[in-house]
Amino acid sequence: EKIKDVFKVSPKVGKEQIKQLKTVRKRRDDARVGKYLEELKAKASTNENLLPPIIQCVESYASLGEICDVLRSVWGEYRENVLV
Repeated sequence: EKIKDVFKVSPKVGKEQIKQLKTVRKRRDDARVGKYLEELKAKASTNENLLPPIIQCVESYASLGEICDVLRSVWGEYRENVLV
């Protein structure tokens, strides 16, 4: 059966998001962001609850990409085993 009404995002939306991200990065306190990202990295190596340091990162205007990069640096990235 053919799929109907597939949602497509306008390229304008992507450009606007990039513009907004650049604005946020200009206005935020990079030292504060770096501090909280480092704290997240330290906690990610333990069994402690990660929600509080993630919230600190978000409140300091760290991007989702920056937060995920920190977690990937600690845990790596899942790669599914391919069986042939």
